[in-house]
Amino acid sequence: MGILKNFSLRLLSFIIIYSLSVSSCGNKDKKFFSFRKSKSIEQSPLQVDANTLKEWKEKIGDYYSQLHRNAHFNGNVLVARQGNIIYSGSFGVKDLITNDSLDINSVFQIASVSKTFTAMAIMSLVEKGKINLHQKLGDFFIDFPYKDITVEDLLTHRSGLPNYLSVTEKDWSKDGPKTNKELLKYFKEKQPKPLGKPNRSFSYNNSNYALLALIIEQVSGMPYEDYMKKNIFKPLGMNNTYIYSAQHQILPTQNLTKGYQNRNREDEMVASDGIVGDKNIYSTVLDLLKWERANSHTILFKQSTLDSSVVGRSNEKQGVRNYGYGWRISQNPNFGKIIYHNGWWHGYTAAFARNPKDETVIIVLSNIYNKSTYKTQPVWDILYGEGAFSSQDFNE
Repeated sequence: MGILKNFSLRLLSFIIIYSLSVSSCGNKDKKFFSFRKSKSIEQSPLQVDANTLKEWKEKIGDYYSQLHRNAHFNGNVLVARQGNIIYSGSFGVKDLITNDSLDINSVFQIASVSKTFTAMAIMSLVEKGKINLHQKLGDFFIDFPYKDITVEDLLTHRSGLPNYLSVTEKDWSKDGPKTNKELLKYFKEKQPKPLGKPNRSFSYNNSNYALLALIIEQVSGMPYEDYMKKNIFKPLGMNNTYIYSAQHQILPTQNLTKGYQNRNREDEMVASDGIVGDKNIYSTVLDLLKWERANSHTILFKQSTLDSSVVGRSNEKQGVRNYGYGWRISQNPNFGKIIYHNGWWHGYTAAFARNPKDETVIIVLSNIYNKSTYKTQPVWDILYGEGAFSSQDFNE
């Protein structure tokens, strides 16, 4: 009996030690929490119970289903927190002729949300000491006729430059896609009247970001498209993100959507479609989630750069909205800063809004012109409570 008792004790000890060892190894190999896979709320870094997550998903889905039915919203939606997808959905079609349905990998033009990429590419060159924010444009462009404009003025839409989309419309009406260099030449030769003096006031203007793309090319010695791919898209694994330009007019056909204006008209290409920096990035909601991650953590940029890019730089008038370096800012009294940017071009509409405090992001992309793309307030209400954000917070 003594021998049997000793054997039983040794066996029991072995089982306990083995169990602890397996448990320890399992913890080391535990994957990052995913709403889609995990059933145990203890694994969640968000401290939100499973019933709340389910309720959020159902309510967000119901909201966009209603927009699809009643407001003709056609597009993709993704809502996430700390990199975890809370909700994703597709509503409508990629192409009105083929009637192919949208899916999570559908590629949309993100229009002016492209400006966030251009701005952060400039800031990365500032980090490397290759650009100074207070440098004058004459340092980059010989004989540039508009004096005393700085890189920072371009970033913050305070240059006073004429908007090229307006001033070139007549002269370029019958031309094919123009390059950014041709735009620079136009400014030098035609010298259209500026809208105001440098750094006098904020005036949202696509010319600013078209010239920033040229500065990226000048300083890096690479085409804008190549620089963005090498330094942003590829490092982040944004494998379904592309740029259309005068030099790169071919986009991958797989998963590509078509953009439609009012009454479902497909827009004709115009000369300004060749210009990059202010628009012309194509992407997916999943790739843009990776972009949010890069702006929430020091993956590509220093923390000082991330912080300075979302400081309001247009303070002439007191208000809740402002503009930083490529980002719009809504100063909410209850939740702090909400960082966002909207876009519209050739029927495509885009909304990208994030709460840096808890790393919540709402991404909405549409390929049939519809202002409901920008109506994200109900989603914020679902996540934070009724009336947490004003309907006017993100409509610019």
